Amino acid sequence: MKTSLWKLKRSLNNLAFRMSFIRLAPGSSRPLLPIAEFLIVGFTVFVLSGGLFVLTQGGQGLLNVASGYSFVYPGDINNQTTQEAVFTTLIYAMGILGLYMMFMSTRYAYRPKRAYGYLAFGMIMAVIFIVSLYVLIYDKIGQL
Repeated sequence: MKTSLWKLKRSLNNLAFRMSFIRLAPGSSRPLLPIAEFLIVGFTVFVLSGGLFVLTQGGQGLLNVASGYSFVYPGDINNQTTQEAVFTTLIYAMGILGLYMMFMSTRYAYRPKRAYGYLAFGMIMAVIFIVSLYVLIYDKIGQL
């Protein structure tokens, strides 16, 4: 009885090996994880920057307002132009890159110059991200 269970287990393992379509490299158990992470972060930035709104509403170009051309709707947070969506996508990407660089600075703890460089540049990018989105939203809302 014991030998028949061993033979059954071995034949099922061989069958599973023969039926596998994706051949993984030795030692890699999750080769698609970085691609999946990149796609998830990209889709999140696309949604947060208003890409779905531009796709469904058909975004407009530059607006002719009294003070000249503008790429944001002044005083209206319910509408968005295509240029504004592209700008916010770039700003969100810069903010995520800044946070990632701050994270990477912890990996270079034994190389202080590189760690401080990553940390400083990441913080500068994060501050630029926050300030530019604040200026953009202030321009949209206007003075109350």
